[in-house]
Amino acid sequence: MNPRQQAPKACALPGCATPRGGRKTTEEFHSTTDETRRSGTLAVMATGTATAKGKARPAALVRAQHGAAAASLSKAERGVLDEALRRGADLADEMHSKVSAYGRWLLDSVFGGDTTAALDDKSKNEVWAELVRRAGGPSFPVSRRLLYVAVKIAAYDKRITDAAWRGLDAGRKEILLVLPGETELRRAAQQVTRYNLSQAKTRELVTGMLSDGTKTRQVRVTAPGIVGRVKKLRESIDGPSFLRRVGEIRAELEPPERRAIIEEIDHLREALSAVARELRGRR
Repeated sequence: MNPRQQAPKACALPGCATPRGGRKTTEEFHSTTDETRRSGTLAVMATGTATAKGKARPAALVRAQHGAAAASLSKAERGVLDEALRRGADLADEMHSKVSAYGRWLLDSVFGGDTTAALDDKSKNEVWAELVRRAGGPSFPVSRRLLYVAVKIAAYDKRITDAAWRGLDAGRKEILLVLPGETELRRAAQQVTRYNLSQAKTRELVTGMLSDGTKTRQVRVTAPGIVGRVKKLRESIDGPSFLRRVGEIRAELEPPERRAIIEEIDHLREALSAVARELRGRR
């Protein structure tokens, strides 16, 4: 038998683990869990692997994800922090630069500069298939996800001339790659650039865009259900303790974060007003 026929078919999407003889479709990739989508290659390089089920999460991570106040540091500690930030920024720049350069090389050398072929999840390019097959092994210690991320970023860099996309680092571009097309990528990049969103906020943006793009399903609405939802929301944000905490973090918020919160509150007010108008109109 031909050796090529014996090799398992390569996964056609970043980060997926395809069984022998199987291939994931784009729809399957988009339907993966939020946790899978959050575990991008560049993010994992920076944060480490996921915590095992049942194991306590690092205290610093919990504090960061719950909006803890900035630490009070001495002058010496501040100096160490500044140096760590500088070195971290240099590391990120180097990583993103090398991923982008490798992707451009793959696009030109493996796919002959053909972005359509590079983005084709059913590509039959033999060199590419062999690279994917070897990825993660001793002869090619590069993950399959990183391989796909690099070539897809390069392909979209060639296709999308919008300054907002071009100006993003590879880390945030990777997060946007789960969006279904160039129009969505361009729109998301403009939002990320406009508000200077962090990687965490970029993931939230992508989650919202993917949710907006799903098919509308029939929603079961009952009077008790409406009362329960509204009451739960009100109780979660009503009361002196919540308002006191909002006052405490107000000075720590960046202007884009503050604007984003106010915009969401305005949207919520409009949505509740629309529900109220609908109910009054049926009396």
